[in-house]
Amino acid sequence: MRRVTATNVLTPFENGIRPLVAQHRALAAPLTDLLVIVVCGVYAIQAAQTALWNVSSVFETTNYVYFREPWLAWLLAPLLHGGLTHVVPNVLTLFAFGRIAEGHLPQRQFAAMVVVAAVGSILALVAWSVVFAPDSYVAVYGISGVVFAVGGFAVVHLPRHGRATDLELLATLFGVCAVALVGVEALTALAFRAPASVNVGHAVGLLVGVVTAFGTRPRGRSCVPSRDAPDEE
Repeated sequence: MRRVTATNVLTPFENGIRPLVAQHRALAAPLTDLLVIVVCGVYAIQAAQTALWNVSSVFETTNYVYFREPWLAWLLAPLLHGGLTHVVPNVLTLFAFGRIAEGHLPQRQFAAMVVVAAVGSILALVAWSVVFAPDSYVAVYGISGVVFAVGGFAVVHLPRHGRATDLELLATLFGVCAVALVGVEALTALAFRAPASVNVGHAVGLLVGVVTAFGTRPRGRSCVPSRDAPDEE
């Protein structure tokens, strides 16, 4: 275990990769694992449909579903993705850091955070598009709202323990990056006077995670320190 300081947060790999992998494997996170499997399954169906329709990309297939069967598309919106460059980063970060957040929350509270972030980010994107890009066709989807909620939760909740495992330090660093990305997006949009360019779904997801963290007391740890990672200052 190491103190949660700026230096330690920036060096989560100081003890190597093995402790991080061991700590991650020790986690019990059935909801995150199930969500990852569902997202991957839905994307497999999207890819199969793309092949059946002989369409050039999953992106085109997904947008066509919004046009042809909007009720189904909007129902599945948080689970849909527009291509490998969209789904792979979301799935990897969700699996890597969602399991950590789940270990620090009661299952019902974690499930509530996921649902609110998923639905809230989609609704926010729709409303933002209607206000700032009313002439464009609205089709928004993806699980990134939940990914940013996990980041927002980590950056607020984990430092409150005072000491953290290397894996928790890495999750905190991810949360810092999530906050920075949302801040850069907002400042860029302000500088160029282009509010439509802001991914407000990320901001809403981040806010949901932060609010969840402030409403959660520090509890027993889900990650146990590896023998290869002794306590350090």
